[in-house]
Order: sequence, then C-alpha cells, then structure tokens
Amino acid sequence: MKGSRIALLASAAVFALASVTTPASASQADAWQSVCSGGDIASGTYQNLKVTGDCTVPSGAVVTVVHNLKVVRGASFAADSAPSTVHIGGNVVAGPGSFFGLGCTAAHGCETGTTFSDASVGGNITLNYVYDAAINGVEVGGNVVSQGGGGGFVFDQGGFVPFSVKDDIIHGNLVVRGLKTTWFGVIRSQIDGNVILKYIKNDDPDGNEIVHDAIGGNLVCRGLSPQPQFGDAVEDPSLPADYRYSTVGGRVVGQCGFVLNPSSSGS
Repeated sequence: MKGSRIALLASAAVFALASVTTPASASQADAWQSVCSGGDIASGTYQNLKVTGDCTVPSGAVVTVVHNLKVVRGASFAADSAPSTVHIGGNVVAGPGSFFGLGCTAAHGCETGTTFSDASVGGNITLNYVYDAAINGVEVGGNVVSQGGGGGFVFDQGGFVPFSVKDDIIHGNLVVRGLKTTWFGVIRSQIDGNVILKYIKNDDPDGNEIVHDAIGGNLVCRGLSPQPQFGDAVEDPSLPADYRYSTVGGRVVGQCGFVLNPSSSGS
C-alpha cells in the first residue's frame, strides 16, 4: 500500500514558488500558468499546467503541479512509459481526442524495469471524450470520471488501444460511460466509493477485465461488450485460485456478479 501522497501535496502548495520553473518546451504564459506545446516537460514546480501539444514526462523527472492540469482537445500528456515522479495537487481535465497517461508500473509501461513511477492527483480526474487514458499506480484523492470517447474498433486491423485503470488507489468513485475502444480493464485497484461501468464496447475479445479489486461502495455494470470477465487472471497458473475475485462493500448490479468469490461468506 502506498503511503499518502495527497497530504504532502497540500503542504507543498504553501511553499511553492510564485514563479514556476519553466522548461524549454513549456512557455510560461504568466506566473500562474505554464503551457507545454510539445516535447519533454522538465522537472520543476508548476502552479498550473496546460498541455496543448504532445508532451512527455521523461524518465527520472520530478514534476509537481500545485493546482490543476489541463490537456486540451487533441493534445497528449504522457507520463506512463518511463518511471518518474508526478504529483498534481488539484484536478486533471482532459478534452476530446486527447491522451492522458499517468503512472509507469510493472503492469504498464515499465514491464521490464525495476524502477516505477510515484504518481498522485489530489482532486478529480475528468476525461471528456478522450482518445485514450492510462491511469496506473496512481493515488487519486477524488473521483475518476470518463465520458464517451475511445480509440474505436481497430483490433482487427492490428491496432491496440488499451484504456487501463490498474494498481490505483481512488478515494472517490470510478465512473466510465460510453467508451468505445480496443480494451478496457479495472485491475488490482482500490476504489473507496462506487464503480459505475456503462456501455463500454471493446473489440478485443479479452476486453472489459474486472480483476482483483477492492471496492468500498457499489459495483454497477451495464451494457458492457464483451461481457465483463477475468481474462488472463484465469489462465495464469502462477496466481492463487482466488486472486481473480474482488471485494465489494455495497451491492453488485448488472453484469459483474461474477467478481465475488462464491466461497466467501455473505457473497
């Protein structure tokens, strides 16, 4: 279990410099907001960060956004393919056709490495018709909400666009609605509130994996295609037999009744 990084961000905001550290690839519009129009985002403390192009957090970078991160329509914030430290004190908002990736873990982006990301968001993550998102190994103080979007059906053309929520701690709710993409999964994550998954369409037959999660509230699954499933967790002989199951503190509604261990009392 990760230690709490949300509280550390609150104290960091008090000591943040009035003028942010600005990399060559990010122009400082004013003391309150920096803009990355493309390239690497250098280590530093930013009051607010607006991403308008294809921007990457490189390996080993330490980036603190004291307040909010905004990824505009068609832009990309990629902090999921190399280990880095990224802490965002406020909210994340990503617009239509954009990409938001945060967290490089043994299960995503850093599969062959031994060093992984340290990442957190103090507020909410709101994804509005994004092209794709990868949220892996991240502590989120509020909700994660995704409406619409996705990379479309490209699996039969050799494409693979995975929308992943893996190894996260989400202190609020997780809500994903109307996503159409190759693959979607919620795996090994702690969600303290409700999980609501509706009308998520994948063209990978192994899509819509719900595996080994700890959900404090209700789990609602409706209109998912293919049917939600364990996927690879069933096939891996190195994992214990009950690894695939999740715990749900509230009710399970719709297609996801299979996630509960039938041998557990009260399930």
